[in-house]
Amino acid sequence: MDPLDAIRRDPPNVWLTSFYGFDPANWGYLGFSTPGQRKGFIARSEPGVLVVVYGTGTAAPDELGKVIGVLQCSHRVNSAKAFMSPVAWAAKERSAESAGKWELGVKAIRAWRVAPESRPLIAEFANVTYTPGRGQAIGSQGMPLTAAEARKLLDIDLQEVPVFGEIPVIEAAFGKGSDVLSPTKPGPVSQNPFMVREAEGPKSLYILVLDGDTAAFLGRDDSGQKIIKVGVSITPVGRCDDHNRALPRGVFSWRVLRSNDNVGAEPFPRSRAAIEGETEMKRVLVAHGQSLGGEFFLAGDQAIDRAWKSGMKKANEWASL
Repeated sequence: MDPLDAIRRDPPNVWLTSFYGFDPANWGYLGFSTPGQRKGFIARSEPGVLVVVYGTGTAAPDELGKVIGVLQCSHRVNSAKAFMSPVAWAAKERSAESAGKWELGVKAIRAWRVAPESRPLIAEFANVTYTPGRGQAIGSQGMPLTAAEARKLLDIDLQEVPVFGEIPVIEAAFGKGSDVLSPTKPGPVSQNPFMVREAEGPKSLYILVLDGDTAAFLGRDDSGQKIIKVGVSITPVGRCDDHNRALPRGVFSWRVLRSNDNVGAEPFPRSRAAIEGETEMKRVLVAHGQSLGGEFFLAGDQAIDRAWKSGMKKANEWASL
């Protein structure tokens, strides 16, 4: 179900919930605390359901009580750990506020953030569904929006963002929901005028390394380690070029350190195998390196080599299924 269909359904396939922030690149799921809550959501929604998220709890002050993002969810279920980046999972379990919570996941497949300058107040956006007295119920199990509330998404400024475990978004611009949520065109690169993502198909794992004075870039001692980025792509060299175009001309530049091609391996036939390999690389780097946020890490040669070998092994296991 494409997002516009979800909005235009009668009743709409659009729900409301609250998060402590919006970070689908690391938290790629909608979480529940009891089996009954998750079963209720699945029974009353359809795959492709849109979930509007407003900020609550420990969200940033400028996110509290405002619509901050939208998830599109499948009906695929698993534990929270399966749908989170290793970095986010470790942070979640270290925090007294989140450890052991929201353990029952429903996988998100796409996500959009709301332009910070135009986040609507939840009391105005969901003026029928939301009341302060319903806040706890909305946060724990979600509530469906009315048709009029769901249609308000068409006028909000949105930007598509990556979701953990899904094909990466290469480039995205802000636009009105009516445009941004329109179906993408099929082809080697799926796109609409506001978003470009690599389509399903063969993918390679890659590790990029940032050449230059690492200590100067970090603003602290690097202990002889390297700044790296891990990922999956049809063209690791192309992705490296993209990252270099985002840097001002100077002494720093990205280069491909590892990829299927430069180790003589064929691309993995399906995106899923490569994505699982990427997740495994991140898991190793969380344990043996230092996260610099998202797909970026500080790690020594031994940890990098270990992560690459472990990621390739995991991806090959998935490719053979």
